[in-house]
Amino acid sequence: MRVGSTFDMPAGQAAVSRRLVLFLIKPVHTIAFAVIAGAILLVFAGGWRGQPGRRTALPAGVALAGAAIYAGNGFVCPLTPLAERCGARRGSVTDIFLPDWFARNLTWISSSILAVGFGPNLRAMRRGARVAQATADQASTDGTTRP
Repeated sequence: MRVGSTFDMPAGQAAVSRRLVLFLIKPVHTIAFAVIAGAILLVFAGGWRGQPGRRTALPAGVALAGAAIYAGNGFVCPLTPLAERCGARRGSVTDIFLPDWFARNLTWISSSILAVGFGPNLRAMRRGARVAQATADQASTDGTTRP
Protein backbone atom coordinates (compact mmCIF):
# COMPACT_ATOMS: atom_id res chain seq x y z
CA MET A 1 0.00 0.00 0.00
CA ARG A 2 1.12 3.52 -0.72
CA VAL A 3 1.12 5.98 2.14
CA GLY A 4 -1.35 8.81 1.68
CA SER A 5 -3.15 7.21 -1.25
CA THR A 6 -6.82 6.41 -1.62
CA PHE A 7 -5.86 2.77 -0.97
CA ASP A 8 -5.26 3.67 2.71
CA MET A 9 -8.79 5.05 3.08
CA PRO A 10 -11.91 3.11 3.90
CA ALA A 11 -13.71 2.00 0.71
CA GLY A 12 -16.50 4.56 0.98
CA GLN A 13 -14.12 7.44 1.61
CA ALA A 14 -11.89 6.37 -1.31
CA ALA A 15 -14.90 6.30 -3.63
CA VAL A 16 -15.92 9.80 -2.53
CA SER A 17 -12.34 11.00 -3.03
CA ARG A 18 -12.22 9.54 -6.57
CA ARG A 19 -15.57 11.12 -7.45
CA LEU A 20 -14.33 14.49 -6.16
CA VAL A 21 -11.13 14.24 -8.20
CA LEU A 22 -13.16 13.22 -11.26
CA PHE A 23 -15.52 16.14 -10.64
CA LEU A 24 -12.48 18.48 -10.63
CA ILE A 25 -10.78 16.86 -13.63
CA LYS A 26 -13.73 17.28 -15.99
CA PRO A 27 -13.89 21.11 -15.93
CA VAL A 28 -10.08 21.40 -16.09
CA HIS A 29 -10.05 19.00 -19.04
CA THR A 30 -12.84 20.88 -20.79
CA ILE A 31 -11.21 24.28 -20.20
CA ALA A 32 -7.82 23.02 -21.44
CA PHE A 33 -9.48 21.56 -24.54
CA ALA A 34 -11.35 24.82 -25.22
CA VAL A 35 -8.23 26.98 -24.73
CA ILE A 36 -6.10 24.85 -27.06
CA ALA A 37 -8.87 24.61 -29.68
CA GLY A 38 -9.35 28.39 -29.47
CA ALA A 39 -5.59 28.93 -29.85
CA ILE A 40 -5.57 26.76 -32.98
CA LEU A 41 -8.45 28.78 -34.43
CA LEU A 42 -6.68 32.07 -33.61
CA VAL A 43 -3.53 30.89 -35.40
CA PHE A 44 -5.67 29.92 -38.39
CA ALA A 45 -7.50 33.28 -38.33
CA GLY A 46 -4.23 35.21 -38.09
CA GLY A 47 -2.88 33.32 -41.08
CA TRP A 48 -6.08 33.82 -43.03
CA ARG A 49 -5.92 37.59 -42.42
CA GLY A 50 -2.19 37.64 -43.15
CA GLN A 51 -1.54 39.42 -39.87
CA PRO A 52 1.05 37.51 -37.88
CA GLY A 53 2.54 39.05 -34.81
CA ARG A 54 2.00 39.24 -31.11
CA ARG A 55 -1.67 38.46 -31.53
CA THR A 56 -0.72 35.16 -33.14
CA ALA A 57 2.46 34.36 -31.18
CA LEU A 58 0.78 33.54 -27.87
CA PRO A 59 -1.94 31.30 -29.37
CA ALA A 60 0.72 29.59 -31.50
CA GLY A 61 2.76 28.89 -28.37
CA VAL A 62 -0.28 27.51 -26.55
CA ALA A 63 -1.24 25.31 -29.51
CA LEU A 64 2.31 24.00 -29.95
CA ALA A 65 2.71 23.37 -26.22
CA GLY A 66 -0.59 21.45 -26.18
CA ALA A 67 0.50 19.44 -29.21
CA ALA A 68 3.89 18.66 -27.63
CA ILE A 69 2.28 17.49 -24.38
CA TYR A 70 -0.24 15.39 -26.31
CA ALA A 71 2.45 13.82 -28.52
CA GLY A 72 4.80 13.31 -25.58
CA ASN A 73 2.09 11.38 -23.76
CA GLY A 74 1.61 8.88 -26.58
CA PHE A 75 -1.09 10.94 -28.34
CA VAL A 76 -3.39 10.76 -25.33
CA CYS A 77 -4.29 13.75 -23.18
CA PRO A 78 -2.57 13.31 -19.79
CA LEU A 79 -5.87 13.93 -18.01
CA THR A 80 -7.66 11.10 -19.82
CA PRO A 81 -6.05 8.17 -17.95
CA LEU A 82 -6.39 10.06 -14.67
CA ALA A 83 -10.11 10.55 -15.26
CA GLU A 84 -10.51 6.89 -16.18
CA ARG A 85 -8.64 5.78 -13.01
CA CYS A 86 -11.10 7.89 -11.02
CA GLY A 87 -14.07 6.09 -12.52
CA ALA A 88 -14.96 7.84 -15.77
CA ARG A 89 -16.16 5.39 -18.42
CA ARG A 90 -14.13 7.38 -20.92
CA GLY A 91 -11.88 10.22 -19.91
CA SER A 92 -12.04 11.90 -23.28
CA VAL A 93 -13.50 15.40 -23.14
CA THR A 94 -14.36 15.27 -26.83
CA ASP A 95 -17.08 12.68 -26.26
CA ILE A 96 -19.00 15.17 -24.14
CA PHE A 97 -20.03 17.62 -26.81
CA LEU A 98 -18.68 16.54 -30.20
CA PRO A 99 -20.16 14.09 -32.70
CA ASP A 100 -18.46 10.70 -32.56
CA TRP A 101 -16.93 10.92 -36.07
CA PHE A 102 -15.45 14.33 -35.22
CA ALA A 103 -14.09 13.18 -31.87
CA ARG A 104 -12.39 10.16 -33.49
CA ASN A 105 -10.68 12.40 -36.07
CA LEU A 106 -10.06 15.44 -33.89
CA THR A 107 -6.27 15.04 -33.85
CA TRP A 108 -6.08 15.03 -37.65
CA ILE A 109 -8.60 17.84 -38.05
CA SER A 110 -7.00 20.17 -35.50
CA SER A 111 -3.47 19.40 -36.75
CA SER A 112 -4.54 20.25 -40.30
CA ILE A 113 -6.16 23.52 -39.22
CA LEU A 114 -3.02 24.46 -37.27
CA ALA A 115 -0.72 23.61 -40.19
CA VAL A 116 -2.89 25.52 -42.65
CA GLY A 117 -2.87 28.49 -40.26
CA PHE A 118 0.91 28.44 -39.86
CA GLY A 119 1.54 28.54 -43.62
CA PRO A 120 0.08 32.00 -44.30
CA ASN A 121 1.48 33.31 -41.00
CA LEU A 122 5.01 32.32 -41.99
CA ARG A 123 4.54 33.77 -45.49
CA ALA A 124 3.29 37.08 -44.06
CA MET A 125 6.19 37.19 -41.58
CA ARG A 126 8.70 36.69 -44.41
CA ARG A 127 6.96 39.39 -46.44
CA GLY A 128 7.11 41.74 -43.45
CA ALA A 129 10.81 41.02 -42.98
CA ARG A 130 11.48 41.77 -46.66
CA VAL A 131 9.56 45.06 -46.40
CA ALA A 132 11.52 46.02 -43.28
CA GLN A 133 14.81 45.15 -45.01
CA ALA A 134 13.86 47.12 -48.11
CA THR A 135 12.96 50.12 -45.94
CA ALA A 136 16.29 49.86 -44.12
CA ASP A 137 18.17 49.57 -47.40
CA GLN A 138 16.36 52.59 -48.80
CA ALA A 139 17.09 54.62 -45.68
CA SER A 140 20.80 53.75 -45.83
CA THR A 141 21.07 54.81 -49.50
CA ASP A 142 19.23 58.07 -48.73
CA GLY A 143 21.50 58.76 -45.79
CA THR A 144 18.54 58.89 -43.44
CA THR A 145 17.75 56.68 -40.52
CA ARG A 146 14.43 55.56 -39.20
CA PRO A 147 13.71 55.55 -35.50
